[in-house]
Amino acid sequence: MLAVAGVLDAPTVSAIREQLDGDAVIVDGGDTAHGMARRAKRNEQLAPSRTATGIAKLVEERLRTHPVIAAYARPSAFARIQVNRYAEGMQYGWHVDDAHIGGMRTDLSFTCFLSGPDDYDGGELVVAESAGERRIKLPAGDCFVYPADTVHRVDTVTRGERWAVVGWIRSQVRDGAQRELLYECDQLVAAMHAPDSDGDALMLALVRIRGSLQRMWSED
Repeated sequence: MLAVAGVLDAPTVSAIREQLDGDAVIVDGGDTAHGMARRAKRNEQLAPSRTATGIAKLVEERLRTHPVIAAYARPSAFARIQVNRYAEGMQYGWHVDDAHIGGMRTDLSFTCFLSGPDDYDGGELVVAESAGERRIKLPAGDCFVYPADTVHRVDTVTRGERWAVVGWIRSQVRDGAQRELLYECDQLVAAMHAPDSDGDALMLALVRIRGSLQRMWSED
């Protein structure tokens, strides 16, 4: 799981919000959910339109070209990108995203915030981790990327409204552990070129990666 700042810059967020505050058509978000998720989902989303397509293409371009997102997610394709809205009283209960959307495997999910933390109360994205719950409420333009099989929810909005772009990524690397190791390798290579790099810390990181690969590949 990774929070990435500034994936959508301020002018991009403003441009998207202007379109949403204009003549955008909003529909029931439950239309794109299935099974337990459909029963848990209480939000709204941007209806299919030229505006929705334009926003999706813009966000996909920003995600593909952002160096951190590219290194962490290694996107091959995007299964779906949509805009959702949580008004006061809306929420999305505990659920897991579909393994396939639009006939495409979903490896990672993402939420890019279009509303700032002061624009609404409640509305945190909550993900279940082994150590407990992690609550995410990021500045407008920041994105949170996480495995698509993560159990998660969106808390009830008690004031204001929460706009976000959400979507699903098929990665070039299907296995999450392998994808994480590749991301760590990229970080390690970048750190090696830093003028103030710590040789001992770099060596420790390299030894850890080697150990992870040995465990992954060896039989005993």
